Amino acid sequence: MRIFHRRRGQVTVELMLILPVFILVIFFVLEYGNIAYRTIVLNHASYEFARIAALVGVDKPSGIANRTIMQQKIEHAKRKVFGQEAERLTVHVKVETTGIDPMYKKHRHQDVIVTVVYPMKLAFPGTSYILADEPRKNGIRKLTARARMPVEKAYLSSDQR
Repeated sequence: MRIFHRRRGQVTVELMLILPVFILVIFFVLEYGNIAYRTIVLNHASYEFARIAALVGVDKPSGIANRTIMQQKIEHAKRKVFGQEAERLTVHVKVETTGIDPMYKKHRHQDVIVTVVYPMKLAFPGTSYILADEPRKNGIRKLTARARMPVEKAYLSSDQR
């Protein structure tokens, strides 16, 4: 009596049925890792861009924040840090007044809000059917990061009021 029967090709057929699904699962795990990595980099970049804008946005004590100067400094930093990838990044700068100093009416409390958008090309085949933004055939997912920071201003001294 034979316990083991010869099954020719059974392992090959099972492998051909399972292997595509297994490879697709591996691609999804790797793609999620890639998205997570780029999201972390983007969040850090938006924080640093907001920090730059908050520090250079005002040129005189108790002055109004200058969005144009902020945008220029951020563009310079973006090109320096990201190199050729900087062209794909979109940076929006918004200045929002959050309050007025009750003691000195000319001094406005302002926040800078920096939004960075990065259209990321998905790296692995098959993942764009679920992870990409519309239209899915392009295989692009837009990642967005936003940071808010108070604009640094010096107060005028009491004799300059």
